[in-house]
Parts: sequence; C-alpha cells; structure tokens
Amino acid sequence: MSDSNSDSEYTYLFITGPGISNNGGKLSSLHQNVISGNADSFDRVQTKPDKTWEYTFYTSNLGINPGRYIIYAVSQPKTKDQLDGIKFDNVSIILKKEFVSAQISPSPVPQGQPFTISGFAEGDPGAVHIWIIGYNYVYDTTVSPGPDSTYSFNAGTEISEKLPKGQCYLIVQHPMQNNQLDIVRDGDWVKKIQFNEGRSTAGTTVFRIKGAGSLQEIDAARALVYSIIDSDVDDTCTEVRFLVEDTGISAPQAQSTTTNPVQYQPQPSPLQYAPIGAIVLIVGIFMWRRR
Repeated sequence: MSDSNSDSEYTYLFITGPGISNNGGKLSSLHQNVISGNADSFDRVQTKPDKTWEYTFYTSNLGINPGRYIIYAVSQPKTKDQLDGIKFDNVSIILKKEFVSAQISPSPVPQGQPFTISGFAEGDPGAVHIWIIGYNYVYDTTVSPGPDSTYSFNAGTEISEKLPKGQCYLIVQHPMQNNQLDIVRDGDWVKKIQFNEGRSTAGTTVFRIKGAGSLQEIDAARALVYSIIDSDVDDTCTEVRFLVEDTGISAPQAQSTTTNPVQYQPQPSPLQYAPIGAIVLIVGIFMWRRR
C-alpha cells in the first residue's frame, strides 16, 4: 500500500472484516483491536520527506480467512467510529483460498486411447504437478494454469498404452503459498525440497516410487499424498481414483468424472490469500479525504 500524506508525520493503518472488530484490528495482529489515541495499537508508517508512505501487508500466518476486508489509512490514530473530521481513506480487498480440483475424461480410461486431465487451480500458481500412479507405473508432469485458473493436460496414446489395467491414481499437486513445488520426483525417488530465500536445497529422500523395492499402487499414492500434506510442506493436492479398461473402446455410458476426488490441505493448513499467504501490495489506492 502506498500514497502520500501531507497531513501528519505518520499514517495509521487498521483493517475490518470477518472475525475482526467492527472498529478495526491491527494489520499485523488481526485480533488486537485498535484504540483511538493509542498509536501503538495501530500499524503505523512514517511519512517520507517527499510526503509519501508505503506499507507491505503480509497475510501469511495471520489466521486470516477468505473473504472481503477493508483496509483503512488514517492521518491520526483513530478507530473507524471516530473518523469524523479526520483525513482518511480505505480500500476493499478480497482474499481468496487456494485449492486444486481435478477430473479425468473419459472414465474409465481405455488403455491405448487418449484421455484428458483438467481442473481448477486457484491462487495463481506457476504450475501444478500431475502424478499418475498404477502397478509398476508412474508418470508425472507439470502444467501451467491459464488466467481463468483452469488447467488441462492431454495424454496421448504414448502415455495411455503404458497404463496398467485396473485401478490407477491421479494426484494433482498445488504449490500453495511459496509457489514452489516442495515434493518432486528425482528419477526413481520422491524428494522433499526446502527453499531458503527462493533457493532450493538438494532435498530429502522420502520414498522410492519406481524400480526395485518401490512402493506400488495405493501404497505409493498414500505415501505421495502424506508427503504433500506433511506439516513441513505447504503444498496441497487432490486425488482421483480411476479405472483403466483392457479394451480400446470405452463403454457407451462412460463420461468425464471426478471419481469422488479427495481434497487435501496441508497439516496444519496454512492460510492462503489476494491469495492469502501472499503479500498484499496495493499501490496508489488511497486518496485522503475528510469526513
């Protein structure tokens, strides 16, 4: 957030919205009520020599829920109910929850025939990670969602002809807050990557997903899901179980299906959103006014 303030040395900020006091809460500690006349109860920003100010709103770890919020910038340490005659302005923001959904079409999948994986990935992730697991089989790739948050992956015959018959598992992984996939495949292994200031480490081996001694079918799918929703990982995922037919012709009634997808959230679930968990930076939105 940034603008100019020629009225006072400091700009005082507070927020209202779901679960917050009607008269305002502190931006950096939402459940701490602001108090008129108590400057320390507000987040405040010193005005620069050119009369501008700037504040970056970090929503991560605030315990903030999705919804509509209003941020106030005030020239004096005054709460919402005491703004008469005070220069201030406000802006409305909507915080959205990140999530990922998935469906596969057709379902059942005819072995050797093309199929499509699609869904929504809210929160503007750079990519989602698609995993397909079956008996002695694993395939993974990444896909970038479009501006409308939808993604789609068309699997050709070169993929479907190798799918094992019977029960298979589709898992779509969302990177969440840090926009980095924390669980990745490295050859025959699944690894957990940790990021420090945007740089990744070599990673920690979680389990073997391919080759001699690797986990199979539901054991591999469960291990992957539990790795993604681990408390040390901020990613989330959705899982779709589907069948692969032993014929190249799908049943007439077969249609696109989500096959009772299971949505997972990290444990504990981080707060996402803007999207939650991101940095809300609103530039040039405040125009001082006196009421």
